[in-house]
Parts: sequence; C-alpha cells; structure tokens
Amino acid sequence: MRKRNFRTWHLVFLIPLVGIIIYFVYPTENHSDVFDVRDFIHSIVITSGLWVGVLSIVKFLWKKFPWEKHPLKHLIIEIILVVTYTNVFAFGLYKIQVFYGFTEPVEDISKELFFTNLITYFITAIHEAVEFYRQWVTNFSKSVRLEKDNIEAKYETLKSQINPHFLFNSLNGLVTLVDENTKAVDYIQNLSEFLRYILKSRDTELVLVRSEVEMLKKYIIIQQLRFGKNLQVDLDIPENYYHYSLPPLVLQMLVENCIKHNIVASDNPLQIAIKASKKEIIVRNNLQKKFENNSTGHGLKNIIERYRFFTEKEVHVHESSTTFAVTVPLLIVDL
Repeated sequence: MRKRNFRTWHLVFLIPLVGIIIYFVYPTENHSDVFDVRDFIHSIVITSGLWVGVLSIVKFLWKKFPWEKHPLKHLIIEIILVVTYTNVFAFGLYKIQVFYGFTEPVEDISKELFFTNLITYFITAIHEAVEFYRQWVTNFSKSVRLEKDNIEAKYETLKSQINPHFLFNSLNGLVTLVDENTKAVDYIQNLSEFLRYILKSRDTELVLVRSEVEMLKKYIIIQQLRFGKNLQVDLDIPENYYHYSLPPLVLQMLVENCIKHNIVASDNPLQIAIKASKKEIIVRNNLQKKFENNSTGHGLKNIIERYRFFTEKEVHVHESSTTFAVTVPLLIVDL
C-alpha cells in the first residue's frame, strides 16, 4: 500500500511540479510570457520519461548492487546508465519532434542536453534519497525486532537458568554418587559441559563451526545414552569447515527437532546425517513422524529469522515422503 501511494505521489505531484518548473525555466526560442499548451505538454513528457527511466534504473541498482554492499560499483554503473539513458531519450525525443514538425531543428543541441542532464541529476537525487530513507527504515525496524527478540531470548534463558552455579555443583556432586556407573558419569559430565556452553553462548551472535561441532558431539552422546542403538547419527563435518561461523546451537536445535518429531524405536531407528558440503551444512533424517505431534514450528522459524539478520542466503527446508532435510549456510566472519 505504501509503494502504491508513493508512486501516486510521484505522478500526481512531483512530475507536474517539475514539468511546470521546466516550462518556466527552460530557455526555448518560442517561449513567451503567454502560456503555451504545447510547450507545457512537452515539459511534462520530458519529465515523465526521465522520471520513469531514472526510477527504473535506481530500483534495479538497489536490488542488484545494494549501496551498503557495493557502493563504488553502484555509483559507477548508475552514472553510466543514467547519463546514457538521459542523452538517448532527450536526443531521440528531439529527433521525433523535428520529424513531425513539432519543433524547429537547432544547430547546437548541447545546451538542451546539458539542461536535460541537470533535470536528470535532480530526479536521481530525489530517488536515491527516497531509497536511502526506505533502507534506513527497513534496517531500523530489523534492529528493533532483533533487540526485542534478544531481550525475550535472554528472559527465557534467565527463567530456565534458575541458579546455574547450584545446578553445576549439584551435577558435580551427582558424579561422585554414581562413580561406579560409567554411563551415568559420562551422561552427567557431557550434560554439564553442554549446559555450560548454552549459558556461555547466550550473549554470542555467531560461533565457529569448531565450537558447535564439539558441543554437538556431547549432545549426541547424551541422546545416544538415552536412546541407545535406536538413535543413529552420522556426523561428517571435516576440519576445513571449522573456520566458518553460524548462529550458536543451530545444529543442536536441528538434531533436537529430528528427535522431537520422529519415532525413535528399536524396530524404527531414527537415522540422522549431518554433513558439510559447498559452504553449507545439511541435517537430514529418515521421516517417521510421531502420531501426536504438537509442533509449533518455533524452532525452525527461530533459525530462519536469525540467519536473515546476518545474510541474504536462505535456510532451505525440504520434505519428501521418506526424508526431512534442513540446509543452513555457513558464514565467513572474523570472530
């Protein structure tokens, strides 16, 4: 609705206004103090043609080469396209007017082209200012939304945190009580380290793949101690991917979703494959949905929204009759 109103504002207000300015300022041989409808229509045609052309160029460049990512390329291509379009349009319109006898041919058209280019620069400045404003509004809204999400996430963490020191001390005390039970000791130690990692990463926007893999291994051990051979996980992320980054706990959340929404049983073992390929990580499982599934979809939605803040690369979700897969992009960030 906003875009439609903005375009209407262009057509109804700015184009006639600039057309009137051109009519009274543009120096023509036939110009007089008496209002000339033909000259006025000529001014409106020039303004409309330049306006629509420049608007198309600006919108294309903001989409293809965003200013915040490619400022120099954006500027150079914009100058070339705008200057080329302006002169071709103005010269072509002049030739048409001469051909049909709407105007007399002139010996030197450079003055008219110079004035037309000045008009174009004015129109381009308006469009660029509008696009900058819209981009600022978008980024501001995104920042506000992220800040709100961070506050809510921290609040939820605080609610579930209770007293971390008491919790870790209790877990360490529990280890001494079950010292003879190797599986119980492994479970408690891995759980303690995994919970410590969750608390440590709650204020971190991105972490290295190395850290995520280390904690994911502990999470898998915890779940396999719980489910035994009913849960089969193939983790294949080579070390040459360890320097990439991603939002914390993304891989753990994807594995948790697999376990949460699928049957894990001796006659139906759940098979999860986690593989890195082409700067992406794919988490895939054989599909065997639980009959009662109260999924809200918040887990995947959370991952997708977090990625949108850092990159234009999308999180891809693919479901077939036999498998469910989520592909998350890897980021290159100096941490």
